[in-house]
Amino acid sequence: MKPSHCFTEMNSLRTIVIDGREMISRTSAHAYLAERLSFPDYYGGNLDALHDCLSDISEETHIIVLHSHELETALGSYGTTLLHILRLSPDESCFLTVSFRDDT
Repeated sequence: MKPSHCFTEMNSLRTIVIDGREMISRTSAHAYLAERLSFPDYYGGNLDALHDCLSDISEETHIIVLHSHELETALGSYGTTLLHILRLSPDESCFLTVSFRDDT
């Protein structure tokens, strides 16, 4: 559930496509996410930092995740946790939505 202070008006929506096939290691996954999502230089490159930076998004953003199964195959339980963070982050941010399209 989105926080109660969320805005309902949609301004300009930033859409970012994340390709699970690009994340073949923990290091490459975080480098890829940092680049695609324009995370700050201080991004810590770990799951806690991912959660924090997703929560800090302050403009309307929609993330489309492609090939999440390939990400899980490459990273195992770490990939599963990463995807879990992506799935839950919209509940904590007024500005973030995430969808998964694994059939592409």
